[in-house]
Amino acid sequence: MSEYQYYEFRAIDRPLTETQKSKISALSSRAHVTSHMASFVYNYGDFRGNIGQLMRDYFDAMVYMANWGSRRLMFRIPLSLIDMKKVERYCVSEEINAIAFKECVVLDMNFHDEELSEWTEGEGWLDELVGLRGELIQGDFRVLYLAWLKAAENAVRADDIDDDTLEPPVPPGLNQFSGSLKIFVSFLGIDEAMLAAAAQKSEERKEESLKLEKWVGKLPIEEQHGFLMRLSRAEPNLAVLLNRRLHELANKAQFPREGGDSGQRTIVKLIQIAEEWRRRKQEDEHRKEELARKRRLEELAVKENEVWQQVEDLIREKKPRSYDSAIALLKDLRELAEYRGMLKEFNGRIAEMQQTYSGRPALRDRILHARLI
Repeated sequence: MSEYQYYEFRAIDRPLTETQKSKISALSSRAHVTSHMASFVYNYGDFRGNIGQLMRDYFDAMVYMANWGSRRLMFRIPLSLIDMKKVERYCVSEEINAIAFKECVVLDMNFHDEELSEWTEGEGWLDELVGLRGELIQGDFRVLYLAWLKAAENAVRADDIDDDTLEPPVPPGLNQFSGSLKIFVSFLGIDEAMLAAAAQKSEERKEESLKLEKWVGKLPIEEQHGFLMRLSRAEPNLAVLLNRRLHELANKAQFPREGGDSGQRTIVKLIQIAEEWRRRKQEDEHRKEELARKRRLEELAVKENEVWQQVEDLIREKKPRSYDSAIALLKDLRELAEYRGMLKEFNGRIAEMQQTYSGRPALRDRILHARLI
């Protein structure tokens, strides 16, 4: 199978300078670079750049995909906009990392899953995933919890962490995914049963209804002036910082309320809950399939004589395709006979049919191959 690797970087808070663009373009003849992004595609060879350094110095988001199942998503976020102590609680294994620099933190979610080994185009994924950075800046840690969920399951199955490793705080809204979170679940191939298990302890996510405008006047004059000066310099994400400050004045939490530590589950407990959820889902699907089967057979019973006549008509046509259609109907009739406890009568009719059409070897072979008797 041919090799495929795709790297895409995105500059969000500030565009790249001409000098930066030149340096990035020099990394590869395959580079496609603009003021706000850089992408690289490889069908052989590898990327020569230092991804960590590029994220620290130039870019705010990065996605990497390879057709052998590697998936990587990185975000650079100013330290003033995220709580590192909270972030670190989700770093359960090497698959999730948070590196703090002087003014920023680089979040790195790096997974390899052979079940995701397939030929897939990397272009377009970052467009859908980049919104997760804004959610993190707003204090929404659902993406980190989902990454933890996959990483912790991988780690405990590999005996890299203890069975009694506790989950981090469960964010509200695990039943209310944004579009970006839905894409993230697909991006990493997160198991739906584990998602269902995690969501059992997640509260509903509520939109903030507090009117903050009235608190602007409560800020000290010097602080108001400071925010205006920073606004004049087009400081990125200034609205987030201002709203946090206003929340403080209004005696609100700095971030949307997270689930507390009470009732934290171990990773093994989550896996057990997921297995039970999967079992119940399979049972429910089986019940639905059986009900649908019964309805289909009861509808067939109403027109049974008509179907037997269709079989006879098809056989008389002496055509291979007609024989195939007749056999398909006979299979339905056999299933109906088994459902009604009348297989003996069905077998008798098939025996009569074989005797009547004994000179039709093509029909006889089809009856034997279909195991109608």
